[in-house]
Amino acid sequence: MSHPTITLEAANQIIDAGQEKARDLGLNAAFVVLDAGANLVAFERMDGAWLASNDLALAKARTSVMFEAPSEALNAPLQLGEPVAHFDHTNGGLLLMGGGIPLFDTSERIIGAVGVSGGTPEQDAEIARAAAD
Repeated sequence: MSHPTITLEAANQIIDAGQEKARDLGLNAAFVVLDAGANLVAFERMDGAWLASNDLALAKARTSVMFEAPSEALNAPLQLGEPVAHFDHTNGGLLLMGGGIPLFDTSERIIGAVGVSGGTPEQDAEIARAAAD
């Protein structure tokens, strides 16, 4: 049985669209595209992007594919006296801030995720949404 997946060609198109949006915002960013199993399909870091953005983009993409949701949607505000959800000790790392967007096929089955890092979480989320469109 074949599982839905993202092609390298589609991953590259997503990254290209994301880089165009990053340039529009005056940012340099790192981009990760994962398949539905959280395996790396494509990675690019724009010249001048922070080296830390590599790991951050990967963690955002992993978060989105694992929860089938935008990474920022999982970032609930802190409430005093309440437990804080954190995933800093998970295998591979997850990151609950903007910049990760799940990718779905035309049948609404998850095929992967894109992760972006290079600006604020809000800017990264804006770039990721543009990349995924």
